[in-house]
Amino acid sequence: MNNADLKKRLDATHGPFVSIYIDDSNNTEDAIKSRELQWRAVQDALRDQGTPDELISKVPELAARREPPIGRRGRALIFTKDVTVVDEELPVAPPQPDVRFAIMPHLLPLFEFGAPQQHILLAEADRNGVDVSYIDEYGHAIDFDSEDQDRHPIHKAAVGDRFSWAKVQERTEEMIERNYRDTATYLAEVVREVKPSMLVLSGEVQARTGIERHLPEDAKKLTHSVTEGGRAEGTDDARLADAITDLVQQRRAERVAEALERFRIESGRSSGYAVDGMRIVAANLQQGNVDTLLVARPLTETQPSPAQTDTREEDAVIAATIHQGGEVVVCSQDDVKFNNGFGAILRAPAMAVGDG
Repeated sequence: MNNADLKKRLDATHGPFVSIYIDDSNNTEDAIKSRELQWRAVQDALRDQGTPDELISKVPELAARREPPIGRRGRALIFTKDVTVVDEELPVAPPQPDVRFAIMPHLLPLFEFGAPQQHILLAEADRNGVDVSYIDEYGHAIDFDSEDQDRHPIHKAAVGDRFSWAKVQERTEEMIERNYRDTATYLAEVVREVKPSMLVLSGEVQARTGIERHLPEDAKKLTHSVTEGGRAEGTDDARLADAITDLVQQRRAERVAEALERFRIESGRSSGYAVDGMRIVAANLQQGNVDTLLVARPLTETQPSPAQTDTREEDAVIAATIHQGGEVVVCSQDDVKFNNGFGAILRAPAMAVGDG
């Protein structure tokens, strides 16, 4: 999910909007039938909300536009009669369908269940070299490369004459170590060229630790080592995808924690850079003064059904934040108490807004 792209699309269109968030998982034997029934239920929900037939008729075509995902995933779909604004896979499946027809797009679940945009360098390594994939935050490959170090021998000798065995053993270990060093150099060059959000290193444990040991600090600080995946045949790609999803969600949690810490620090000062409450947040939005919008949500299975909640105010506040190029961060009500569930980190002190 790219906020800059979302802003361009929202700026280029107008409502009314259909907003759909559903569990689009493909992890059971009856998944195909379940998905059919779910999309029919979406159309029924839109009819109940008085959605025009020309918009309802677009649902089957848009539903079929994406191949079923692997494993447990969600789907976000926002469109008007003229354009599809959002069609995103969600790494977290919404606990219940959320279907809206309104003059404003319903954006909150996109930030609640979606993934922050990440460009990930996946390096699947062994003692011979590395396969490199450039992937997005959902694990979909953007580009691929491979680097092998053509040195021999790399397999340790069988026990025979103890002197020749020791010499071959020593040479083998030297070659393996040199392969690790050269692979680390190659990865460091790729990191500097493509500037990924993170480097995910998978494969044999000896290869991972050997390569990481030789990485320079700028590459090492981006590196996350995982046990799943690797170059060997028969590796479980689904488990690797899940591991990458976990890393992306971990990065999202870190981003939320960073934003909350900034808010707490500013709230403890008299700087005026942190405010909470719908009225003052809206006033600063009118002045283009919101850098980061913080939305507190229950984030539990006990939260009310989407059909029972009125989200017009929050939809307007989130859309205004995106239009102004601000960030939206969804956090748990268990972590912070905002008046009306909204807080903001400002671009200028709140007291200075009116003066300007």
